[in-house]
Amino acid sequence: MKFLKYALLAGAAAIAPIAANAAEPGERARQAYTTPLADVCPNPFIIQKDWLAQAEQGGLYNMIGAGGTMESGRYTGPLGSTGIDLVILEGGGGIGLGDGETAYSALHMGNSKAGLRPHLGYQELDNAFTFSKRFPVVGVIAPLDTAPQGLFWDKGTYPDGFKSVDDLKAFAASGKGMIYVSTIQRTFGLFLLKSGVPQEVFVEGYRGDGENFVTNNGTWLNQGFVTSEPHTFATGKNWNKPIDSITVGELGYPNYTGMLSVATNRMDELAPCLEKLVPVIQQSMVDYITDGTEVLELLHEFNEKGYATSWWKTPMADLEYAWKVMGERIVHNGTNDTVADFDMERVARMYEIVKPWLDERAAEDVSPEMVVTNRFIDPSIGFK
Repeated sequence: MKFLKYALLAGAAAIAPIAANAAEPGERARQAYTTPLADVCPNPFIIQKDWLAQAEQGGLYNMIGAGGTMESGRYTGPLGSTGIDLVILEGGGGIGLGDGETAYSALHMGNSKAGLRPHLGYQELDNAFTFSKRFPVVGVIAPLDTAPQGLFWDKGTYPDGFKSVDDLKAFAASGKGMIYVSTIQRTFGLFLLKSGVPQEVFVEGYRGDGENFVTNNGTWLNQGFVTSEPHTFATGKNWNKPIDSITVGELGYPNYTGMLSVATNRMDELAPCLEKLVPVIQQSMVDYITDGTEVLELLHEFNEKGYATSWWKTPMADLEYAWKVMGERIVHNGTNDTVADFDMERVARMYEIVKPWLDERAAEDVSPEMVVTNRFIDPSIGFK
């Protein structure tokens, strides 16, 4: 991958450029992130992820770098030279989180497995609307501009691919196969159903598996991540043939996933911290996508040693592929020169999509401005 170039403009002077080839573990982060946070932020500052350690979350680990403390379910270390420590908690209900818990419920009720209440946690934009009464949160930064979720297929079977909902309708009418998704009762699956893809073509129950894809000889379309399955199935998983993919956004569902959010009732408490911390996270995303070597090695070691969970392994080739695709398709400036901010027109489009589905879990007066904000974003930080 050709490294992306960047420059810092006025207003971000407290976030220094990274020194290349730092000799000591964590030195890269110590030189890069120097904004004083001890007087305004909780120490340690706790971030709750929604899943186990993987390349998509690398911008968080990059703020510590190598040399942090690896423990079961968490990675801890100094947040650069800011004066505070950062705790990154593993996600997954019944894994890094207690049974039935989510990253956003933990913002209100705590992570019972870790015994901690995080300050920031992952949430998806559609779910932020859906749970705006039960678990109200405000997204303060969107590290992933494009949601990596989508559909994948065998390139040999479908050389022309699928570029739109109309293509999926035509696929359904052809009778050549099925579309395997987690659910059509909510989120992306429900969007496809409401957009006219017939119910009969869907098979629900996807849980990160591709068994139906393989046993049906690649005639099915499969839910997956464009940062993962196109590589893992092209190189293994009883397939070993070229794979293509499309994101949910490209199909008309412009969701934000992995947005870091604060519990609404803690906004006033944490705002002084977020004013200084969010720009550091922005810069860390730029730095990580520019050079992910240190963090990918960290993630590989963390998972190989079983600190996420015993069965979660991420081979270096998989991590490198995900990082490459993130730089090409997932992490970018969006419609302006700023990284990790929210496009409010896009947020409004998502609200119009999910509004008919909202029920008693949602606030009656929920609006785009209630669930996300660019208040803490530094517009000068981005890929240049």
